[in-house]
Amino acid sequence: MSISGIRARVSRGYGDSVVRRSFVLLCLMGPAFAINLLFYYVAAALLTPLDFGLLYVAVTAANVLYSGSAVLNIFFTRYLVAVIRAGGDAAAYPARSRIQDLVVRWGAPVALACILSLLVFGRWIGVESWPLIVLIVLDAYTAYLIDIDRALLQSLRRTVSLGTLTLIWMGLRFLLGVVGMALFKTAWGGMLGVVLATIVAIVVLSIVFAARRDAAPQPFPALPSVRALLPVVLGYATLILISNLDVLLTYLLLKNSTLGAYSASSVFPKGILVVITPFLQMLYPMMVAPQRTALDNSMVLQKSAGVIFALSGAMALVVFLFSGWLCGGAWGLKLCQPRPLETLLLSAVLLSILRALVFYQSARARDWTAISMLVPAAAYVWIAQVSLHSVETVAVQFTIFSAAVLFYYGALSFIVERRLAVGR
Repeated sequence: MSISGIRARVSRGYGDSVVRRSFVLLCLMGPAFAINLLFYYVAAALLTPLDFGLLYVAVTAANVLYSGSAVLNIFFTRYLVAVIRAGGDAAAYPARSRIQDLVVRWGAPVALACILSLLVFGRWIGVESWPLIVLIVLDAYTAYLIDIDRALLQSLRRTVSLGTLTLIWMGLRFLLGVVGMALFKTAWGGMLGVVLATIVAIVVLSIVFAARRDAAPQPFPALPSVRALLPVVLGYATLILISNLDVLLTYLLLKNSTLGAYSASSVFPKGILVVITPFLQMLYPMMVAPQRTALDNSMVLQKSAGVIFALSGAMALVVFLFSGWLCGGAWGLKLCQPRPLETLLLSAVLLSILRALVFYQSARARDWTAISMLVPAAAYVWIAQVSLHSVETVAVQFTIFSAAVLFYYGALSFIVERRLAVGR
């Protein structure tokens, strides 16, 4: 068989492929995550312990400010898919510009307010340097802007471009961040390089998309109102609350020493949930796109859940096999305990599948279904309060809760699908 024949067979049906797209993104995102982790190792070598601590706090604070991007990514991806459905791929580019204008217009005063707030309260999180405070906010602000382009590529199902953008972006952040630390020997030098890297990426992408924007057809669907964002925010916030409810409870229920042990034991399980998020965002447009039949919708859900199960299961298995090195000991994470870690790895897999189900229902504009998970969450909180407060007990109870809420939400989703099918 010729090379062209092999290429044609491999690419056949790629537009609707869940597994192949996930594999392609994994090949590109894996190195991107590795580069991001390498940044901290190099920073530890270049900076003093104090400046490294400041850099870590700064990056963490920026990540907290950036956490809302996941909600906006879902919201804008759903809108862009509707635009593409109405006007074709070309219509997505002016829609991207409209979204960018909105984020810039509303984001600028919010960013200014964050800078002023951090200047006042920065000492509470260990950051008192005003250049570092400004760069923390600029890092989050520019990350929101580049996430618009990520949503665009997701909506157009340009998986290779999406993965390549993330890889190049992480590479630029690493390169310019290291240059900044090497030149200035300070935490703000590293943050300056990180911010400049994102600005360079935004400028290049704006130039690349400019010609396509001008040649695109007009008009296209208007942006949804802010009111339409509320169900998405509440649904995603509920999902995040469910995923981290054990950590919040341990802060209230456990003593300082056991709190540290549980927190350390949950680092890798919670990390699995972070890693699968880009894959869910990549699959989201396929869930939004209207399928031909109920069977097609079911297949997209099954394949998406299967891919997420395989990814999270593989990561959990690797952590389990190497838990002797990763958890406690001379080289592992201090305070981490193997038994709670192994138990929580199961909860990470269950919650990963739950996230796939929530994303699917969100793609069908049923965000209210996620909010209903507050009912089993309230039951779990009550049980946790009246039970024995220990690291292993909390880990076991949270894993049981993860299984129960997955069963609850899966059953609810099934009932909703059946009722809608009967209605049709």
